[in-house]
Amino acid sequence: MKAIKIEDFLHYANLGKLKTKGQSLVWVKGLPDAVNKDKYKYTLDTYQNGQVLPLTSFGEEKDFVFIDEQTVAFTGNRSKEKGKTFIYKLSLNGGEAQAIAKLDHEDFSLVDVLEDGRLLLSRRVDLNEAEKKKDKDSKDYTVLDEFPAYFNGDGVLSKLRDRLYLYDLSSRKLTELLPDDKYFNFDDHYLFDNTLYFVGDSYTQAKSRKPGLFALDLTTLETKNLLPKDMWVIYDVCVLHGQLYVVATDQKRYSVEENPQFYKYDAENADLTLAAAWDDCYGDCVDTDLCLLDVRTSRVFNDRLYFTTTKVDHTILECFDGEKVTPFFEFPSIEFFDFTADGTCWFTGPASNETQQLYSYQNGKIEKHSSYNEAALKDHYVAEANQVDYSDYAGNTQHGWVLYPKDFDPEKKYPAILNVHGGPKTVYGTSLFHEMQVWASAGYFVFFGNIYGSDGQGNDYANMRGHWGQEDYTDLMKFTDAVLEQVPQIDGDKLGIAGGSYGGYMTNWVIGHTNRFKAAATQRSMSNWLSDAFMSDIGPWDDLYAIDAKDLDEKLDYAWQQSPLKYAKNVTTPTLFIHSLEDYRCPLPEGMQMFRALLYYGVEARMCLFHGENHELSRSGQPKHRIRRLKEITDWFDQHLKD
Repeated sequence: MKAIKIEDFLHYANLGKLKTKGQSLVWVKGLPDAVNKDKYKYTLDTYQNGQVLPLTSFGEEKDFVFIDEQTVAFTGNRSKEKGKTFIYKLSLNGGEAQAIAKLDHEDFSLVDVLEDGRLLLSRRVDLNEAEKKKDKDSKDYTVLDEFPAYFNGDGVLSKLRDRLYLYDLSSRKLTELLPDDKYFNFDDHYLFDNTLYFVGDSYTQAKSRKPGLFALDLTTLETKNLLPKDMWVIYDVCVLHGQLYVVATDQKRYSVEENPQFYKYDAENADLTLAAAWDDCYGDCVDTDLCLLDVRTSRVFNDRLYFTTTKVDHTILECFDGEKVTPFFEFPSIEFFDFTADGTCWFTGPASNETQQLYSYQNGKIEKHSSYNEAALKDHYVAEANQVDYSDYAGNTQHGWVLYPKDFDPEKKYPAILNVHGGPKTVYGTSLFHEMQVWASAGYFVFFGNIYGSDGQGNDYANMRGHWGQEDYTDLMKFTDAVLEQVPQIDGDKLGIAGGSYGGYMTNWVIGHTNRFKAAATQRSMSNWLSDAFMSDIGPWDDLYAIDAKDLDEKLDYAWQQSPLKYAKNVTTPTLFIHSLEDYRCPLPEGMQMFRALLYYGVEARMCLFHGENHELSRSGQPKHRIRRLKEITDWFDQHLKD
């Protein structure tokens, strides 16, 4: 069988944004540009008469809505007219897309459609746009006077606001919502009948971490504040049998990483009352490097809220009826889902050891309807995830997985790579993970698991306040010991460790506390709580949560004690650093400090910096940069773990 190569991901389709109308369904397919390797092409596919069929081929159809059961609309600019956004409509029965609207500004997104046919659009507005146009040198400097000033993947946010608009196709009239409050930022919105519920905040200096909840009558355009800001973190809103429910948390039990619960909105008191207790996460948290499009967490169908949750290492689609939550069905990873009129649940996601496909669920049966990537993977070695149990820090049984190397010979010894996921509040599952498949094809055992702090096992297991580098480190070592014991073909003297984000923190931490790993690759890492707390886009609350403090000076000694940088003088492991220059989640100084410290102490180290990339390099960075990143890591391990 052929080995899986780094460049093979260029031919893997990524699926998402699945939507239905009546019996019709459409979704987005994302595919790397295999020629220029500098972008992704997004097109629309549909399922008709038992077949997956392409709807578009232009490559820029990333957002769409159903106008009716046989027609979709999407935004774009096929004529490349400067400063404009076009809205196109396209029949599911074929034909050419027709432009039905032209809007000033080139960054409108189409997000929903009202029952009366009006379209709901969004656009990020620069409040200083007019002033900048008057200043020919405005691109030479940036002024920051708000918090957050920047955010990973979004760049500088100061004086930017996400705004919503209604567009009437018949009158060609564009109406801005909340026109009298230009400082209001729309975070999330939920459309039910003729009411738009939305979460947001109006601010001129610091945005609330707990924005308010509002309701807007789409006929009168009158707005009512349902919940004031600074009270709840709102995950979702739904209307069931005429009653408003809110999925939210006040963060009083477990702080910023607390899972939400289900509340009924009390209109009389403008408050929430508990409708159903919930301890698990809200959404599919199964990690992968083959998912370009964000996942969908929930959908209302027949007066029930269906939502995904992660349980240990897989996804369950749950159903909330206003009083209780019951499981509907489970799958390794359910990333997007919706219902057709006959009650069939359609979803996209990867099965075990596979990439994303289109599936349906009805009457207790899951059926596969697509064959994406099967040709690209044909005759290639796909390593299966083999479960390995271990006893964790508390004596409980946990498990991880091992991928066996290509052409495995039980009489031989092989090097191995421990891969640590990010988060830490996320999970590994059994779906195909490209980078790990590349390593298995290159002759490595690859092992990975969900240590203490991972999602999918309730609030207590994920509660990392004041625990970073403690129980999680113990679990990593116990898991490594179990893998070496159960897989004797692994050469214990040729172990590597890799990880990104939280996995980068743990890689930095591990090499400062043990020399059992002979090579390390730390990516988008964090190394110093004292610097990261007010450098990271989420640092002022996330880092203080991590060290269990309200203010940094409360625990200065503890913050330094739990910083990998403190232990750099103990490191002997040759270490590769991967970092992106526009990573605002784990900013460049975090990787740079650790890298320079290792060189200062005489440790072999190398750093590869990526221009124009952010924290999502390994998942959605430019294809050519993803290729270089994975080549850097694989070459580093080859150099230090192979004879």
